[in-house]
Amino acid sequence: MTQPDLRVVLLSSTTHEGAARLAGARAQVTVLGPSATRESSKELVDGALVFRVPLREPQVGDRHKVALADLKTDLAHGRVGRVEQLLRRAWLKVLKIDPRASASKAQMLELTFGGLIDRLQPDVVYAQDAAMLGVANRAAARAKLQKRVLKVASQDAGADHGEAAPARSRAHARRLLIGPVNSAGQAWLWAQALEQAVPGLAVETLNTTGAKFEFPAHRTATAEQYKGDLRWQLDLTAWALAEVTHVLFEAGRPMFGQLPGQMWTSDVPMLDRAGIRHGLVFHGSEIRDPARHRQLFEHSPFQDPDDDFTRRLQAANDVLRRHLSSYDGPVFVTTPDLLEFVDNGTWLPLTVDVNALASDRPVLERAVPVVLHAPSSSALKGSAYVDPVLTDLDARGVIKYQRVEGVRHSELAALVKDADLVVDQLMLGSYGVLACEAMAAGRVTVGHVADRVRALLPAELPIAEATPSDLGAVIERLVSDRETSRKLADGGAAYVRELHDGRRAVEALLPFLGGR
Repeated sequence: MTQPDLRVVLLSSTTHEGAARLAGARAQVTVLGPSATRESSKELVDGALVFRVPLREPQVGDRHKVALADLKTDLAHGRVGRVEQLLRRAWLKVLKIDPRASASKAQMLELTFGGLIDRLQPDVVYAQDAAMLGVANRAAARAKLQKRVLKVASQDAGADHGEAAPARSRAHARRLLIGPVNSAGQAWLWAQALEQAVPGLAVETLNTTGAKFEFPAHRTATAEQYKGDLRWQLDLTAWALAEVTHVLFEAGRPMFGQLPGQMWTSDVPMLDRAGIRHGLVFHGSEIRDPARHRQLFEHSPFQDPDDDFTRRLQAANDVLRRHLSSYDGPVFVTTPDLLEFVDNGTWLPLTVDVNALASDRPVLERAVPVVLHAPSSSALKGSAYVDPVLTDLDARGVIKYQRVEGVRHSELAALVKDADLVVDQLMLGSYGVLACEAMAAGRVTVGHVADRVRALLPAELPIAEATPSDLGAVIERLVSDRETSRKLADGGAAYVRELHDGRRAVEALLPFLGGR
């Protein structure tokens, strides 16, 4: 997303006319104006992002708030004499005890749009009427105090401003945006697979969760930008409305910024108006209903409904499902067990870089094999059961136990390729990214995959079955019967190349994208 040379805000009470004449190849124009409804809206019109916002309802203290802000600005600029200052401070005292929830139109415009201009930090503000001109001038005065230059001009909505900027066409006939999570780097890997398989398709990924595990992404933002940086939010929105044809929301989160309580459904009306097709992809705990999971899976980590973690997860899941019940877009899930929790869901297989994970270290040739456990979430993966068992086997000299958590992905991949056995999880009843990476590296992979989940798979899953009650015995058997274990490891590598190298993910997404 190229940064514009000039950022322009057009303040318009009634119309966005003139926006096209302000928009240029390197100028980004945002039209701010009041909404005709109680909902905000965004749309791309003639190359400009039109952002309509409902005027704030009058509240007690509004008149005092505007008057105080004006006085502070005038004082900072040295525009108020001693007498006038005393008079205005006296008036402020009167306004402070005024019990009426009232404000003039000009004050309501200031309270609604003044802060938005401050957050956008444009280079130029055009105002289409006198009331909006007042808002623009106040914003310019505040910008000056911050050592920023903000130019202000009035613009007659009916005046001729020269030729309109030429209409922009999309750089690609199809462009998919996946985000805003890039969980375990999956969005990035799907993007690579799709662009390789589908000529002319562009795919971009967005990560707004930070770089804890350092997975690559095309676009990144901090949590602060995602939740509160209006300039970043509108930049992304304007680009997407101009360039994107398909959006895949991850984990039920909105793509273009998030206020408290917002979900992906807050973005849907805007995308529908723009003709942008959208869908959902769930990765795990956000859609895995704890109550249903403990009914279906014997070793569920959600057995105690009063556990604090379970209660919080259940509450979040209930909220998501209320939104999901009225959503009619396609829904994808990344692990087969999640099909139990989504009606009419489509399995979008996890993808790993099979070539990068291939290991030339022979399996189980060391006298004391290395067993790796690297949970992404100890509570969900059953580490409380894994740790004591493997620690005891280590103390007895049966294995060397390697336990890591929260490391960079590149470091974890190296550990996986060097291990002999990898223990994934014992409680969820399925298999995830770590298990796929371990199988791709030709390691003996251990975990609990319930029979009901294995039955959903198109091929036999070469993961050694283990539960909290028999993990120790399973590990000892795998270490003692090394030839059988090596065959299991070889089968894992073949399984991942068949189902998790990206080709099956492409097949799952093609109908959503309109085919090849």
